[in-house]
Amino acid sequence: MKFAMAVDVKKLIEYGQLKFLKELLVEQEPATVLEMIKELPSEEILIVFRLLPKDTAAIVFTELETDEQLKLLSLFKEEKAKEIIENMDPDDRVELFDEMPANVVKKLLDYLSPEERKQTLTLLNFPEDSAGRIMTPYYLDVKANMTVERALEHIKKVGNTKETIYTLFAIDEDRKLSGVLELKDLIFSDSNTLIKELMNEDPIYVTVFQDREEVYQIMRDYDLLALPVTDSEKRLVGIVTIDDIVDVIEDEATEDIQKMAAVGVTESSYLHTSIWKLVKSRVFWLITLLVLESAVGFIIDGYSEVLQKITILAAFIPTINAMGGNTGGQISAIMIRSMAIGDVESSDMKKIFYKEMIIGIILGSILTVIMALRAFVSTQNIMIILSLSASLLIVILTSNLLGAFLPFFAKKIKIDPAVISGPLISTLMDLISMSVYFSVSTILLKNYL
Repeated sequence: MKFAMAVDVKKLIEYGQLKFLKELLVEQEPATVLEMIKELPSEEILIVFRLLPKDTAAIVFTELETDEQLKLLSLFKEEKAKEIIENMDPDDRVELFDEMPANVVKKLLDYLSPEERKQTLTLLNFPEDSAGRIMTPYYLDVKANMTVERALEHIKKVGNTKETIYTLFAIDEDRKLSGVLELKDLIFSDSNTLIKELMNEDPIYVTVFQDREEVYQIMRDYDLLALPVTDSEKRLVGIVTIDDIVDVIEDEATEDIQKMAAVGVTESSYLHTSIWKLVKSRVFWLITLLVLESAVGFIIDGYSEVLQKITILAAFIPTINAMGGNTGGQISAIMIRSMAIGDVESSDMKKIFYKEMIIGIILGSILTVIMALRAFVSTQNIMIILSLSASLLIVILTSNLLGAFLPFFAKKIKIDPAVISGPLISTLMDLISMSVYFSVSTILLKNYL
């Protein structure tokens, strides 16, 4: 592999060393090939694809960015395009089609056999983030009344065309899921033993319409390498494998990070996303935050008389603002992550309230002492120091509680909790912090006004 990575594919193509390049490519894993061609222009990538074994070519093509895939498809001869599309896994093929214009998808569907076309269209008809969209129909099933001997013969006959052979799915005469067992169960059992005697008769499964995040949580909780997917009548229609879930985790994590940064979700990687698309993904949120932050100015302006009489209060506006946003941002990030992994539910809100109330008081008390010491450097007026300290304590406590409960509120009104984190919650906390700060200051310092 190290040798392969060191080879300059571009020079081999320029010097016409295609036979040597082909021999080299045959020995490489798809991930290595992908690394070897990532800096090449499309015309030279096209040459590499002509030299790759068809199975490897399909896998490498799957891992390319959508814009690269579209460009290559326009350059491929029809026979090569057909070969790659045919050799892709159904779930990968659906993911590709999902990103492409309808006219291109229609043309690519014509490359498939009637059976593969039917499979692909079936998967495309499931909701975008459902188990049905990411499952593969290439699973290994056995009949519950089969003997171990017959089952092993069946595996030898069809196993090389399936996604995995390590987990087997037992079905009845109506193709309904009856149980699950491992290949090792067959290997270490008597040849005359029936499958139904070995299988787990209460298997974990999901239906085609369940959300892919639920699929991930189930596979994580039960340490599964493959999870059966059934229709509404418990007929086995596909499986989700661990490699599919790794892609789901990456996609969901990327999406959450983008939302928490108040950026619209983009499907492509940064370098493969156009400038205009990146601008569009950010400008709406920046305008929204600008409008909300402008409201902070109105609050400050409303207390201009207070600031004119007690000017030192202005020096602590950035500190109060920052601590409110930081506190709310911290707890919202913790809560959103806990919600995503199923660690907390709406039913836990009472426990969360008491816990975060105590945490807010402790954090606020610690920070209040530091604030008092900092304020003492600027003024020795006890009432001003008390005003600043009381404001900070209330802001910390309020921010902590709001940051904890806003994700639950967002989920209840069908908004992704990640949306209210990051810049958005910081801006909301700015509004609240300034309102609290000047309200407390006005009450405690009324004798100075």
